[in-house]
Amino acid sequence: MAYRSALSVLLAILAVLLVADPAPAQTPKRGGVIRIAEREAPGLDPHLTISFLTHSYMSLAYSQLVRFPNGPEQKSPTDFTIVPDLAEKWTVSKDGKVYTFSLRKGVRFHNKPPVNGREVTADDVKYSLERFMAKSGFRERFEPVQAIDAVDRHTVRITLKEAYAPFLNHLASPSFCAILPREAEDKFKDFNHPDAVIGTGPFVLKSYDKGVKMVFERNPDYFMKGFPYLDGVTVEITPDAAARLAVLRAGKAELPHVWGWISPEEARSLKQTTPDMVVTPYRVIGQGFIYMRTDQPPFNDVRVRRAVSLAIDRKGWNDALLFGEGCVDAGPIPCALTDWKLDAAKLEPAKAKALLGHDPAEAKRLLAEAGYPKGFTMPIYHWPGYVVPWRSYYELAAEDLGKIGITVELKPEEYGKYISTTALGKYDKAAMGPSTPFTEVDDFLFGRFYPELATNQSRVADAELTKMLVAQRREMDPKKRKQIVDDIQRYLADKAYYVYVPQWPQYVAHPPYVKGFRHHDGYGLGMRLIYTWLDK
Repeated sequence: MAYRSALSVLLAILAVLLVADPAPAQTPKRGGVIRIAEREAPGLDPHLTISFLTHSYMSLAYSQLVRFPNGPEQKSPTDFTIVPDLAEKWTVSKDGKVYTFSLRKGVRFHNKPPVNGREVTADDVKYSLERFMAKSGFRERFEPVQAIDAVDRHTVRITLKEAYAPFLNHLASPSFCAILPREAEDKFKDFNHPDAVIGTGPFVLKSYDKGVKMVFERNPDYFMKGFPYLDGVTVEITPDAAARLAVLRAGKAELPHVWGWISPEEARSLKQTTPDMVVTPYRVIGQGFIYMRTDQPPFNDVRVRRAVSLAIDRKGWNDALLFGEGCVDAGPIPCALTDWKLDAAKLEPAKAKALLGHDPAEAKRLLAEAGYPKGFTMPIYHWPGYVVPWRSYYELAAEDLGKIGITVELKPEEYGKYISTTALGKYDKAAMGPSTPFTEVDDFLFGRFYPELATNQSRVADAELTKMLVAQRREMDPKKRKQIVDDIQRYLADKAYYVYVPQWPQYVAHPPYVKGFRHHDGYGLGMRLIYTWLDK
């Protein structure tokens, strides 16, 4: 109990620690290879999958026009200030519709055929962003883009149909806008072949033994002079979570997850067995939910959806699995996006209950009223490989729903199938899993609820909501935009289009000799590792 209390205190002071003046810094040492134990990505082409594994690994090799601050640059893990990457500066027209980017001169692609280290130009940016708009499952993020023009060799102009508040954030996201060379696609047909992974990022993919290992080496020509400190990064393909923790304990890996994450339960175990291990808690932009085909019976009836929500014992889950450390109010905007999150206390009590409450008797009454007095049977499609506590979450969801008469058939899927079909809204009845940790509030609203989008996993089509979704992304004044976002949260509270489950803090774990590795929300592993060094 005292241990739990101490950890609670640690969590409470974490925010202060994260923004406090750092202790006098050690001089970073150069060299060494950081080893990551992690699952295999379904592919290497950043535009052909929405997988966090693909985007995180490929962020080692690719750059964007702009990026988020990392390491000593960042004020917090959710610092989404826009800083230069391949673009050294940019301007925005008064009407918010024209963005003009000036590229750094002399930046070169990795020295691999068929690109052979040539200079990055405006044509590469135009090609890459247009390819993203044509092929990516996230392409709707660029729906407002009207034209992309290479003005000259080092100048790119992007013209929008309308003002679009999320635009720079989306350009900075490693999930969306990697800058790629056309020659590699011409030769290899896409960017899935290891030899086609040619970027301008801090590390060069040297080899990929499928199912075994990925080997990245330091890019000697990286445009951020003096970085990275590491000689390389090795990803040891390790599908099982327990095995990943075991190799960390055994000193055979520095990171037990692509971002170093372990669960609260794993953190306690690790500190007991390996007390010198650095284990740091973070409230992360995470979110999990049950999503349903709201375009079909029975989930087109709001009473059924509310019944599902009221069946879930969020406090019980939080206490049993998360040691009470989780955020129960996890949607529609994640807890960690504090600048945008509307506190549940500011919702009407009846609406807050539909979002967060636990009332099996009321859930049964709603089912009967909707015409299901004896309940019904529903599948929950899912990928069982997500980190702890997801496997328990699937089982608890089935158990809680069973108590109101809904029989759940858990339907585990292989990752490649789940991420390319179910996670893109192609499933029967219901599914469950985590959200991408997006860096822009628009992704959790417009991306999750706008009709016809692949990321609108619950197939929501709500005309009144749609008007608000469009309005918030067109509003360039942050204060006015926040008012619209608050209104959206009030509107969604009792709609139960998604049923949100508690979000836990993530603990980042690594040996004490790993220095400079600071968590930043999003998929930008490459930028985290340019500031990382090994004190050994």
